[in-house]
Amino acid sequence: MRRDINWTTKREDGSRYDIRVTWFSGRFKFQFKEQGAERWDYDRKPSREDLETFLDAIDRRYHRKQATLKEFEEAQRMMAAAPPPEAEDDSLE
Repeated sequence: MRRDINWTTKREDGSRYDIRVTWFSGRFKFQFKEQGAERWDYDRKPSREDLETFLDAIDRRYHRKQATLKEFEEAQRMMAAAPPPEAEDDSLE
């Protein structure tokens, strides 16, 4: 992948956070930054919605030959390994 993939997500309460994904050493690295924060959070796990957005972005890049098959397959593996939406909702209660 030649460039990072970046996007901003807005929560239901109106707050926002930025997501940056880089390809390094054969794997993707997710980074998160809350609105107003100075530093990126490297330890947070992406939510299923974040992974869905990422898979859509890497799919579009793959079709434009801006991402490799290996990167596309790794993104698909990450999505397949993500917990189902119901499991995330249960963990928040």
